[in-house]
Amino acid sequence: MNLTKWERYFLNYYMNKYKAKWMRVFNNKHPFLATTVDFFTIYKRHLKQQAETGKETYTNMFETLIAGEWYFIPHLLENNKEE
Repeated sequence: MNLTKWERYFLNYYMNKYKAKWMRVFNNKHPFLATTVDFFTIYKRHLKQQAETGKETYTNMFETLIAGEWYFIPHLLENNKEE
């Protein structure tokens, strides 16, 4: 899973500022709709502060990830460093 530089910055921001640990993505391969990213706490509770679709996310963001799957953000960032 290769993340772009901007996707790594985006995940680091939500992880450091809002303590997000889990995420799910939707519409990440849709040609017209902006990607929807849902962030969750370590206990998989929905965060109050979410990324605004279309403002903070863009079309085909996180297109290497599978839609609807749970992703642990520190593992995503760690795996991306190794590659």
